[in-house]
Amino acid sequence: MEDEKKYIKMENVLNTINRKYIALPEHEVKRNNRIVDQVVGDILMAMKKQNPLFKTMFERKFYGGSFYDGIKVGKPIEFDLDFVLNLPVLIKPVVEVGDKPGFVQVRITEFDKLLNQPEQYRKYEKLKPLFDDKMFLSTEKVLRWMERTVNLALNELGRSKDGTVRFNVKLPDKNLVMYASVAKCHPAFTLKLISEDGSIKLDIDLVPCFQFGNTQWPKGQYRRNPMPQKRDKFLVVPKKPKPKCQNIDRYWRLSFQEQERELIGGCQNNTLKPALRLLKKLRDRHNHAVASYHIKTVFLWQVSELEPEKWRQPLSKIFMMMLKKYGDMVKNKCIPYYWNKNFNMIGHFSDVTLNDIANTLANIIKIIDRYVDEDPFVVAKYLIEPPEIEKLRREPDVLGKKRSIRRRRWYHAAVQSAISSLASMGVSLCQFSASTDSLADVTASISEARRHQRGEKYRCRPKSPRTTSLCCCVKCDEV
Repeated sequence: MEDEKKYIKMENVLNTINRKYIALPEHEVKRNNRIVDQVVGDILMAMKKQNPLFKTMFERKFYGGSFYDGIKVGKPIEFDLDFVLNLPVLIKPVVEVGDKPGFVQVRITEFDKLLNQPEQYRKYEKLKPLFDDKMFLSTEKVLRWMERTVNLALNELGRSKDGTVRFNVKLPDKNLVMYASVAKCHPAFTLKLISEDGSIKLDIDLVPCFQFGNTQWPKGQYRRNPMPQKRDKFLVVPKKPKPKCQNIDRYWRLSFQEQERELIGGCQNNTLKPALRLLKKLRDRHNHAVASYHIKTVFLWQVSELEPEKWRQPLSKIFMMMLKKYGDMVKNKCIPYYWNKNFNMIGHFSDVTLNDIANTLANIIKIIDRYVDEDPFVVAKYLIEPPEIEKLRREPDVLGKKRSIRRRRWYHAAVQSAISSLASMGVSLCQFSASTDSLADVTASISEARRHQRGEKYRCRPKSPRTTSLCCCVKCDEV
């Protein structure tokens, strides 16, 4: 309880970081959304014109990914777009749970029924090549089919000699000329857009996927649909499992994006998304090889375990609670897949990598717990760059104008005093600056110097990527 009370001191700091250094610029979001909608709309019309089977099976576009979930970190330049397709009910497609959690196989049981209905057969006569000889839907064949369809559409729209297609985009205040090209990156085809003057660059991942109803919801160890009345559909996308296995082209990855969006959304979860964005920012700041979906999964588990009102608590409390939860899962080397806990999503990570990430997170928690009382900005160095920290410290609305000025004067004096203490102990210092270095860093260096004076041996600390400063290097013997 005491820890929770002291975290409140960094509430304004976290809110300001989230608002000014993480949240996406609204004008860019609106502009880029218009560009994506118009370009994709033109391509989609051409795809339907060039491929009658695609036109027949296509139901809708689904805007997925962190941007549309409201948990994107960074500029709004990457978009995920699913082309949702339906298989005909007449041929009775069946979703089969296999031996790999998170993946299923799609098998057709009565394709021959199409032969008895000439009108339906004309619509779906080119569907059979998308299946293998055992009538399992093939990821590889679907991807090749989609690639051909996208390329035919771009040709229809008029490709130039360099392979790009010109699009005229109408915005409220002006018209833009965008050029599009395609790069293949399974399971998506990335549509790369660039404006005529090169100032706007966008990547749109186009993913073909198939939709199934609640009656086909995977059984066995899978979690039941938490909202069958509201979100009764799920998707399968052509992404293959790792490592490779026999008949790998039959495996489709499950996607419950619509259910997950509902779970992490809603007005009662007003601090969930900001906390999630902060953890992703921390991940990026330290170059940890943890996927955004892994961090999102940590939150999904907590959503299912906590009462809704818990998410109405201050951002600082939620952030620290989730940072500790995330750290515990990494320490235990397991982030279970939310929809099937038998699947460890970080099971393929090496012990060395997980231990390094866990130790980093534990150290961050320890430093925040120790110094947040005296320095509410201590958390900032784990989220933003040194120049941004300096700018943040000068923000009058973070601690209040008068309090902010007093805090800065006290802070600089405290750091200078700590540096002087190090110098008086005969420590060889790297370059310190009272304006940028964390009091926590300098205080930690004093503790090391004192241990050295007592004869305790330890390694010199190199510059750490987790600090904003050059760490001091005491004179010591190599261990």
